[in-house]
Amino acid sequence: MLWARAESVEALTTSFTEIAHLLKLPEKDAQEQAKTIEAVKRWLKQQREWLLILDNADSPALLPDFLPPTVGGHLLITTRAADLSAQIAGLAHSLVVDTLSDEQGALFLLRRSGLLALDAMLEQAEAHIRNAARSIAHELGGLPLALGQAGAYLKATGSSLVTYQQIYQQRRAQLLKERRGVEHLEPVATTWNISFQRVEETNPAAADLLRLCAFFAPDAIPEEILTEGAEELGPVLAPVAADAYQFNEAIESLRAYSLITRDPQTQTLTVHRLVQEVVGDSLSVEAQQQWKQRTVLSLNAAFPSLEFANWPSCERLLPHVLRCISWIESEQPEMLRGAPVLHRAGLYLYERGRYKEAEPLLKQALTTCEQQFGMDHPITAMVLNSLALLYERQGRYTEAEPLLIRALETYEQYLGAEHPETANNLNNLAGLYQSQGRYTEAEPLYQRTLAIYEQQLGAEHPNTIGSLSNLALLRQNQGRYAEAEPLLTRVLTTQLKRLGVEHPDTATNLNNLGELYREQGKYEKAEPLLKQALALREKQLGAEHPDTAGSLNNLALLYGNQGRYKEAELLYRQAGFLASTK
Repeated sequence: MLWARAESVEALTTSFTEIAHLLKLPEKDAQEQAKTIEAVKRWLKQQREWLLILDNADSPALLPDFLPPTVGGHLLITTRAADLSAQIAGLAHSLVVDTLSDEQGALFLLRRSGLLALDAMLEQAEAHIRNAARSIAHELGGLPLALGQAGAYLKATGSSLVTYQQIYQQRRAQLLKERRGVEHLEPVATTWNISFQRVEETNPAAADLLRLCAFFAPDAIPEEILTEGAEELGPVLAPVAADAYQFNEAIESLRAYSLITRDPQTQTLTVHRLVQEVVGDSLSVEAQQQWKQRTVLSLNAAFPSLEFANWPSCERLLPHVLRCISWIESEQPEMLRGAPVLHRAGLYLYERGRYKEAEPLLKQALTTCEQQFGMDHPITAMVLNSLALLYERQGRYTEAEPLLIRALETYEQYLGAEHPETANNLNNLAGLYQSQGRYTEAEPLYQRTLAIYEQQLGAEHPNTIGSLSNLALLRQNQGRYAEAEPLLTRVLTTQLKRLGVEHPDTATNLNNLGELYREQGKYEKAEPLLKQALALREKQLGAEHPDTAGSLNNLALLYGNQGRYKEAELLYRQAGFLASTK
């Protein structure tokens, strides 16, 4: 039995990656998630005896890209969309889940509250209990979710049905006035507010935890956001989130009323989206802004650095960053501190080859930095660099160059001409010139970059090694092979020692040396390196990543040079298809 969150592309992608891990598929750790998704789709098509649940699929148009044309098992989709026929034709039949009758609702309520055994029938309850349960079911509109909440409240508090109904009736008028015209929300909201008031009375930190969770994406909220970002969560919740025992107590207080669910395997929390709405709407505008700020800052504290090993953590935090972007766009002064998390999330998407998703995050990070720090601040320059790299990777050179020049001027003014950050910017500008074939402009920038790195960071620093590689590639582009080869050999040896044979950067270095040999006609040396680079990129980056397409193209060039035209054509077609999809 497999469960996937289906409210967005990001949630589906994350869920399918989790499913790939559960099934131990070879593609489970591929950098390009498209490869992982395709692997899960193949498994669903080929296997039998499974049930896949796609939960909260309220945007049905997202589903076809995640499902095979035929399935060998069983598919269950939950959604609030009225019509799924166009998306699931041939895969599933629609079944409308209606509200419960008063009789059904009363039975469910009594079973859920523990007032009636799970296998008992309504007639087995005493008449006054049956009548009270029917009355509550009617007032709650027959909604199973609301009845489940009411049952959880009754079970947790030991209240009588009559007492619960009195509390409900006292709260109903106020809530109906606040949510007038929203179908079915009033009874659900009233039920949750009753439970929430009880939580707040017994555990104020738990109430604050629910307020915070109301502003994350509803599903799979990683607990590390709360623990690693504890100091940003306010005076009541902060010490609780930093203490494992108190944190568990707060979660248990919410679980007792079914206000939150916890997955101990993934260490995530989930809050129903209607609970989020009810909790959020109960706050003043000032309080909403305060909790949004705490959400953004805790995400900022928890979002990891972008090393290859941290990519799974970045992916699970991504839906929550996307939830926050509209609040940061609001330009409220307290939200400007959210720029770093947007920047890191955008760079993560850039590394994964998801350029269209990366661009709005990087653009908003730039806008926010300009508002907070100014147009010519080093932090603003850092984001300018990242956005320029994205543009360069997409071939948008005329957009990238002014960003890099502006960033370089800022670094030289504020940090000095010999600072490593200035060198990073010089390196990126040289790379842009190299991509355009402007070699005479690129070379002095690379040489200046290398000199700064060697002086400031040392000969073995990763930045220095990367600069050596760039200079070698430039000389290769100029046909200066005798100068390029010893540099590329040194880079590969150093990177193998530092990163190991499985790292994506190792694949880049293998590819570079293989290309050097190919251009010199040393085909026997080139082929094993290019093949190894391609295999590593397919494994770590995925079959549809742009770097994988580059490896396919380079190996095809080699086969063409050797007269192996059929093999070359096949690779050219494959590489061309990948390029056309990006």
